[in-house]
Amino acid sequence: MNIGFKTIGILMISFIIISCTQRNNVVGTNGPGGATPLITIIENSNFTDFYSFEDSCAYSNSTTMLMGKYQNETAYSLLRFTVLPDTFYEISSVNISLEIKNRHNFDDIDNTTFKLAKINDINWYENANWWISSDSTSWNNGEYFSIDDYTDLLQDEYEVECNEDSININLDINILENWIDDEDNVNSGLVIYSNTDGFMEIYTSEYSNDKNPILTFEYKESETDTLTTESISTCYDCMIYETDNNYEYWQDELKISNIQPISIFTKFNIQESIFTDMLPDDYIIENADTNLFLQRITINRAELIFNSDGINAFPIDGSISLIPYFVIGDTLNFGNSEIPLLTDDDIDDLYISSSSDTLQSEKYTINITRMIQYYISGEYENKGLVIRSLNTDNNFIHTEFDLEPVIEITFTPPYIEE
Repeated sequence: MNIGFKTIGILMISFIIISCTQRNNVVGTNGPGGATPLITIIENSNFTDFYSFEDSCAYSNSTTMLMGKYQNETAYSLLRFTVLPDTFYEISSVNISLEIKNRHNFDDIDNTTFKLAKINDINWYENANWWISSDSTSWNNGEYFSIDDYTDLLQDEYEVECNEDSININLDINILENWIDDEDNVNSGLVIYSNTDGFMEIYTSEYSNDKNPILTFEYKESETDTLTTESISTCYDCMIYETDNNYEYWQDELKISNIQPISIFTKFNIQESIFTDMLPDDYIIENADTNLFLQRITINRAELIFNSDGINAFPIDGSISLIPYFVIGDTLNFGNSEIPLLTDDDIDDLYISSSSDTLQSEKYTINITRMIQYYISGEYENKGLVIRSLNTDNNFIHTEFDLEPVIEITFTPPYIEE
């Protein structure tokens, strides 16, 4: 009996030691007698670079897409529907319904203000690299998606019905027939846009099942069948924001924009002293091996904290989701204005989740726990971070943060046996 309890005790201690040194241990407690989590700060004096730069011109996984003009530039909404019937005998009606989130000086909606175009034979995907496009999308380059890919305008083949919160677009049945009959199985979908001043926000499939764009049609599979009504949601829906392909950047500025995408690059030093200086007086680093000590630290929480400069802030009811990315590229692009400061090939997200805030306070906090853990463990070289926003949540131009960010870190030192 005593032997059993002793064995269990040894196993429990071994589990505690192991769990405290794992990178994914977000608890960071060592049990009775173990080291307690400590709090340390990377002060703003350790930040070495601040740049804001025009990033991409396409959005994916956003809850809304724009139609109309924003800042005198045109926004294009792209819709693609699949799960269509394999064959048909007769199609009698085709309708696309869109739900409106907000109108921004865009009230008159009909087939003179809305432009529809069929996308040519391109199997596009919302999350493909060339949709995010920060280093590749060119509106005049046939290698990527360009205006040449949707010049087949539907000028007289649709009519628009609009009420306060929804839009119905009645299409010519030939559009759906062509999608189903296409021998190459290329159903590329539609582009919807407008050259009218003002814009509106349309819900996408990422918002909810009851607000997403819907394709509804009536059809017969055979001559003897009765008409069946079918409703299909978009498989992909996203927005492309037309740019002049001249990407700007601003040194010593920290600003984020959603609708006209602007991202932040920043770099900071991580000195070992911010961890070692916080240790209790009786804590002894094993074998005086600081590198091993840093590798075994558990980062319970690390937060990059921005402060609003109080000048160009989001509306009080606005919201934003920011996503941190590792920088893996060696250099910043200062020489070619046709690509951003950092491209998609220069960054890596590792599927790190975003941090959201309503911005009703002066501080904005971004979770960078995994990044700090990877940096101090040596798995990633600290080349800086990129902060992106890919959501279009409100009618705002941009927000600016002051140049005094800090990183607050809660960490647990490795367990040391007496």
